[in-house]
Amino acid sequence: MCGVQAFGDMKKHLSFALLLAAGICLPGFVAAHAIDTNYCDAKTYTPEVFDVQCDDRHIAFKSNGLPSTDHPLMKGVTATNQQFPRAHNYTFRIDRRPRPEGRKTPTEAGPIGVAVNGIPIFDPSTQGRVDPNTGMRPHTLVEGELDICGGHAGRGDDYHYHIAPRCLIEQLGAERIDVKKQPIGFAMDGFPIHALGWFDRKNDIEDKLDDCRGFTDANGRYFYNVMHAAKWDILTCFTGRPKGFAKDEWEARRDSRGHEIVGYPLKFTIAAYAVEEHGAERCHVASGVVPREQILLTSGETKKIENQAGALFYCNSGCYGMFFEADKRASFRGRVLYFDKVIEACPAAFDVAKFTGFEAYKGPPQSHKRPQSTRR
Repeated sequence: MCGVQAFGDMKKHLSFALLLAAGICLPGFVAAHAIDTNYCDAKTYTPEVFDVQCDDRHIAFKSNGLPSTDHPLMKGVTATNQQFPRAHNYTFRIDRRPRPEGRKTPTEAGPIGVAVNGIPIFDPSTQGRVDPNTGMRPHTLVEGELDICGGHAGRGDDYHYHIAPRCLIEQLGAERIDVKKQPIGFAMDGFPIHALGWFDRKNDIEDKLDDCRGFTDANGRYFYNVMHAAKWDILTCFTGRPKGFAKDEWEARRDSRGHEIVGYPLKFTIAAYAVEEHGAERCHVASGVVPREQILLTSGETKKIENQAGALFYCNSGCYGMFFEADKRASFRGRVLYFDKVIEACPAAFDVAKFTGFEAYKGPPQSHKRPQSTRR
C-alpha cells in the first residue's frame, strides 16, 4: 500500500487520489501512518478507565489514577518527596475538535495530558529553579525522580508520568501501538499521543516530527509521537490551544499532629514498593537505601549515615514512618533530618517490626517543617 504524509491540498486532487487508488507511489513521499481515531470505543483504553462517554465536542472518562497492578511503581526512584501512589477520583474531558494554533505554546512544569489508562501526563520538568544557562528547569529523569515506568507520586500522592509511559506501552503491545496505531494518550490541546516505532522500527517517524514532536498522517490528522529512546520525550510544545481537561477529588494524608503531609525531599533509592490491604486500611511501604544524610538521634546528637537500608511507610495518621527536617539549632551544620515513627494506630496485622533500619533515628518531639504544597 502506498501512503503519504499530508501535504496541504495536494491529496484533494483527483489525479493524485487515482494514483493512490492504483497503488502507485510518488517519489519523495513517506510511508503512510494512518492513526486509529475510534476514541469513543472503550477498547481504546485499558481496564483502569471507566465510564467512557462521547458527544460531538468531547470525550469524557474516569479513573482512579492508578495503573495495572503488575506495573512496578516507584521502583528505581533515587530522589523522592516521600509520597505514595494513592487512589484519586479523576474525570477527564478531551476536546474532540482540536485545531492547530498559529503560534505554538511551550509546555510548563505541570500537567500536559492524560494516558489511556487514566493517569495524568506531566511535562518532564521538576519544580527546581530555572537554569540561567539553558532557561530550563531540571529534568525529572536526570534528577532521579522517576521509576522504571516513567512516573512517580507527586506531592498530592498522585501518580503521573513525566516521560513516555514505558510500562503502559508494553502493556498495550505491538498490535495496538504499531499495527492498529491506537493512541497511548491525549494532550491538553486534544491531539492524540502515539508511540509509533516503539515495537516496529518501520514506523519510526522521529526524523519527520515537527518542533512539538507532532506529525500529520495520510488522512490529514495531527498527532504527537513519543521518543522511543532516552530521554523518552512526549511532546515539547502544544500545536493546539491547551485547555483545562481534568477534575479530581482526593483527601490529603495527615500526620499525627493533623498537618497535611506534602512530602519532604529525600535521596532514597527505592528497591521495592508495595501496598498491603488490611480490611479497609491500605498501608503503603517503600523499601530502599538512604545513600547519605545527617540524622538527629533521640539523644539530641547528630549522626551521619551512609547506605542505610530501611523503609518508609504510611497507613494512617497514627501509623507511619517518614523523614522530616529537624528544627534548626546553632550546633547543626547543614540540614538535619529525623525519622518520625508513629505506630499507635497501626492495623493489627501490619507487622511494623519487619520495617527496620530507621527507627533509631527518631528525634525528640518537635514541629515538622513542611514544604509548600504543590502537586508535582
